[in-house]
Amino acid sequence: MGPSGYDGYDGEDGKDGKNYTHSVIYDVEPSSWTGDLNGYDAVIDVPEITEDIYYNGAVLVYRLFETEPKTFNMLPYTYVDNALTIYFDFDVYVGSIDLMYKEVMDGVNDTPVINNPMAFKVVIIEGIPLAKVKTMVDVSDYSAVSKLFNIDSADKTVR
Repeated sequence: MGPSGYDGYDGEDGKDGKNYTHSVIYDVEPSSWTGDLNGYDAVIDVPEITEDIYYNGAVLVYRLFETEPKTFNMLPYTYVDNALTIYFDFDVYVGSIDLMYKEVMDGVNDTPVINNPMAFKVVIIEGIPLAKVKTMVDVSDYSAVSKLFNIDSADKTVR
């Protein structure tokens, strides 16, 4: 048996590796939406979207569609049922996300007043451009994204 080797460098306390994702559920109350029959907008503050995330990472947004079992639809999302078309979309900024909701009936803007809270899951991926993430996983499938990035199901909820 040879002499003992050198003591290696210690890692960061409490961390076994880098977590490349953050996942937050935002409950958006009806009073947070502004607009009219032409559509509604709501801005949510997301301080985790830094300049580095904005330029080098990826931000995915899903709307909670069903609660039992939980089902998330990726935005942008368009639902068409005969003459009714429903749109959900979003824009990402450093520090925030602008959500957009619109309904069109028979080709005419007819967005009803939002009377119920809506939940949106925001997934923030550090340092991996969205184009690269799309080669790794079907980003429209929240379950596949959460599995790939080991997203904890006990997400932080912001109200």
